[in-house]
Amino acid sequence: MKLTELRIHQYRDVAPGAHLVFGPSLNLVLGENGTGRTTLLDLLSRVLASDFSGLIREEFSLEYAFTFPGMTLQVRVRNTRPDFSRPKDAGPEPQALVPRREPVDEPTLQPFMEVTLELDAPAARLVLRADAQGMAWEVDGRSTYSQTMHWSLLDRTVWVVLFLGAQRLEPEFKERLKELLRRTFLLAPARFDEGLGTYERIAQAHYGMEMRGEEVFPLGLMSLPTWLPGVLRERAEQALATGFIDIRHDEHERNFLGRFVTLAGLDAGRFRVELLDKHSYEGGGRLEFGHFGFGFTRRDGAVLSREHLGYGQKRLLSLLYYLDVNEDFLIADELVHALHPRWVEAIVRELGGRQSFVTSQNPLLFEYVRFASADEVRASLIHCGLEVHEERERKVWSNPSVDTAERLFGDYRRGGSPLATLLRIHGLW
Repeated sequence: MKLTELRIHQYRDVAPGAHLVFGPSLNLVLGENGTGRTTLLDLLSRVLASDFSGLIREEFSLEYAFTFPGMTLQVRVRNTRPDFSRPKDAGPEPQALVPRREPVDEPTLQPFMEVTLELDAPAARLVLRADAQGMAWEVDGRSTYSQTMHWSLLDRTVWVVLFLGAQRLEPEFKERLKELLRRTFLLAPARFDEGLGTYERIAQAHYGMEMRGEEVFPLGLMSLPTWLPGVLRERAEQALATGFIDIRHDEHERNFLGRFVTLAGLDAGRFRVELLDKHSYEGGGRLEFGHFGFGFTRRDGAVLSREHLGYGQKRLLSLLYYLDVNEDFLIADELVHALHPRWVEAIVRELGGRQSFVTSQNPLLFEYVRFASADEVRASLIHCGLEVHEERERKVWSNPSVDTAERLFGDYRRGGSPLATLLRIHGLW
């Protein structure tokens, strides 16, 4: 799954009309301090999770698109003030679920979502629209289902609304959307911050699971390494007996702990998950885990706790943990901050096929960036700047122009200057 573009019609102090395109792998967010690089990363986190609950009292209007195997998705989401300037005899708006009417004790802002899915082989076009009054499906231009609902729309992610709406589709379409719904229902890549915020949040993580006979159900949405829920299910009896589960660095192939032990030059590592609470009832029970902790052994036998790790080690460990949680995306502020060059090279390899959005004021990262064409340059670079727009200073975000991308790629291909220098010469960094 890849994010291909983002259009910003209205969002905080960003100049309206921004249209960003993205590359499928590493995307560099460039610009000086105060130009909104972190703001853009936070917005990209919202877009990928399609969770706009934090903007429920703000005006905004966005469009964005994804590619997914067998389909493309176009999403429009907004939370805007109603416009009653339309003539009364003009009929309902084409995208309205109910005819326009004057509000009576309604909230000032009106949310709206539209998801358009273009399916391949056989081709089909599905459109789901939702607002504060309900949702409706359109299949190949024909209205097929509508339902009145009284809900706070933006309290639900676009992915949850799509999941709920998909239950009303014909079985053939539900089956074709099955993998998309599975991959997006829990999709919520947070921003990996420039400090140790992600590291501290690991210790605060909680996970609950309910057991009914042989079946196990997760409780809530948690950011866990993809392999961890299976381990907790397998070792539930051990947790009940000891109150915790210890996982060694060499137990699971390519897990974050093993990769950290290798890169940090340690001898061994342990990841501990504690059992916080348990409830038993007829036919099953519920377990709650938390207090995630680490312990390490140096090559001389000395034991280290998580508090003994250095700043750079903590960032490396939490970044590897983040990559185990998020298989498809990385959103990182100052990715290489406090990391040794050898670790930076390893992290770039670890990104693999993930689509990544990163900032870096350290030119070290640019040593590992490769471009194959001017088109790739244009799609992989986002410049953040400031301009006075309508008598207000606004953040202006854009890809390089076609001409700038071609000139930069020409200089890059000729060699002789590091990429960081070329980015400065062409006014991008």
